Amino acid sequence: MNNQNLYTPQKLPNYSALAYVYDTLMEDVNYEAWADYLDELIQIHAPEAEKILELGCGTGSVALSLDELGYYDITATDKSPEMIGMAKKKEAGVGSNVKFEVADFLDLQLDETFDLAFLVFDSVNYLHTSEEIRTLLMQAGSVLKPGGLFIFDFTTPKNSRKAIQYLHREEGISPDNYRFYRTSNFDGKSRIHTNEFHIEQLSRDRKEVLASFTETHKQKAYTLKEIEPVISGTPFQTVSSYADFGLDKPTRKSLRITLVCQWPTTQ
Repeated sequence: MNNQNLYTPQKLPNYSALAYVYDTLMEDVNYEAWADYLDELIQIHAPEAEKILELGCGTGSVALSLDELGYYDITATDKSPEMIGMAKKKEAGVGSNVKFEVADFLDLQLDETFDLAFLVFDSVNYLHTSEEIRTLLMQAGSVLKPGGLFIFDFTTPKNSRKAIQYLHREEGISPDNYRFYRTSNFDGKSRIHTNEFHIEQLSRDRKEVLASFTETHKQKAYTLKEIEPVISGTPFQTVSSYADFGLDKPTRKSLRITLVCQWPTTQ
C-alpha cells in the first residue's frame, strides 16, 4: 500500500468501494461448485421449485452459475447498489435471464413470492443479534409461497480461527486498477471477526492514487446451538442441516453450516 498519501481515505458503507475489487478478492472461490451444491439441496428438498430468490447476491456469481443449469427462474438481490451494478454488467456479458434488484434482506419490498429463497456465503454472520436473525427469517418467509424453503449458511468460530491465517494482510489489484489491502482479526471472546479493507483507485498506469477508501466489515461467528432457538422462535421448521459443502450432519469441527428451513404450508 502507498503510505505517502496526504489525504484521509473516505470511509464508505460496506460493499461500496469493495464492489470494484470483490471479484478479484474472491477469484479463488469456486462459484460453480457452490451453485451445484445449492442445486443438489434444492433437488433433494424441493425438486419442483422453479422460482428462486437469492438474498445478498453480491456481484451475482452464484446466481449466474445457477442460471446456467437452465431450469430456474432467478431473482437475485443485494443491499449494495454498487454490487448490483457489477452483477448487471456480468449478466449483460453472458446474456443470462437472472433479474438483479437492489433489496435489503432485513426490509424486503418485493411484489412477488417464490418457491425458494437462499442466502449464502455467511451473510447471516453480518447479523450480530438473535433479533436481527429473526427479522431476516421473517422477511424471507414473507416472500415465500406456502411451504416454501429458505436455505442459508453461517460460519463457525472454528472457521474464523482458520481463516485469519490466509486473510490477514491479503492484497491485490483488480483489472480496472483498484488496489486493496485487507487486515483480518478474530476476537475469540466476542466471536467478532473483523475485516478492514483499504482500497485505492489507481491511474491507468497504476503510478498515481486517484482516491482512497476504507471499509470495515464485522461478522459474528455462530454455533448451531445458537441458531436453532432463533429458528424455533419463527414459523419456520428446520428440515435439515449440513456440514460445509456436503450432506453430512454438522459437528464441532464444521467450518460452515447450511440449514434448510420450511415456511408453513398454512398459517
